[in-house]
Amino acid sequence: MDSFKDVVRFLIEMMIFISLLQVYLRINKIWKRKHEREVADSQSIFGLALLFVNCLTWMVYYFFIENDIRSLIDTSIMLIETSAFLLVSTGFFVKGQKRLGLKTLIKQALRLERKEADYLIKRFFKPQNAEVIINILHQLAMIDEELDSKEQELITLFAKEWNIPYSVEKLNKERFTGTEKNYIRLRNSVLDYLDREPPHEQIAQFKDMVHELIKADDKVTKEEELISTELLGLIDNYIQKEQKGDIYQVIIVPQRIEQETEIKDMLPDSQRIQTAGGIAYSIGTYYSQRYADMICRQFRKNNLFTIVYRIDDVETAS
Repeated sequence: MDSFKDVVRFLIEMMIFISLLQVYLRINKIWKRKHEREVADSQSIFGLALLFVNCLTWMVYYFFIENDIRSLIDTSIMLIETSAFLLVSTGFFVKGQKRLGLKTLIKQALRLERKEADYLIKRFFKPQNAEVIINILHQLAMIDEELDSKEQELITLFAKEWNIPYSVEKLNKERFTGTEKNYIRLRNSVLDYLDREPPHEQIAQFKDMVHELIKADDKVTKEEELISTELLGLIDNYIQKEQKGDIYQVIIVPQRIEQETEIKDMLPDSQRIQTAGGIAYSIGTYYSQRYADMICRQFRKNNLFTIVYRIDDVETAS
């Protein structure tokens, strides 16, 4: 039994030497690059400060209570490494930083730490359908045919946080010619996203993103105002699970019997409804009268008598 203990003690002493070698090698790599801003910023000043306090606490325990010299030495070695990295994390060695003083440097490092504290969490908890959300945001930013630098910067920020690619050129190739077609495509993209049944917390965040993107360039164009009212209505209806506010239907009223066949062929999913003026076909429900009017104009171009009705004014035909 004594021989076994002697072997263990020998191994522990060897481990202390190995710990010293490990610490030297790690410090050596960082110390050589301590003048680089990126190296300083890569060290967590708050995490290192917690480790420093932790090491000190264990050293007090090993010295005054447990009287464990080997553990005390091993923890002291770790404390040396922590102290070296903690000093690097302040940016003290970065060119031009010493003149600011250690106190100011520590405050700067802590501010950076606070900004980046949730970086890893966001990497692990990337929202479902993140690519779809980026696509929608880009469509919204381009709805006025102009991608403002602030809008692009904001979308790029979201994409980087979720670690997904964002290519303006690629997404622009998917756009249609004509503002009305891009309105419809954007609305359909949001409907497709909602059909995937994302959690309400994510939808609430998505709604905030839409608001933030619209205000990013400090102006709201008429195109953004039109489409955002419709999109926010869709989002609110999904969150609340009940219809609130005015809901509009775009209705085609056939003028001849042959037009009924034409409407059914063109819009097989249209709903036959009864109105005060007779039979009509509803081709969609909308949350913005201006958006509904835009849809209405599209079908009038095909010589179809199309009007906008408030949903309360119609009843489904039996």
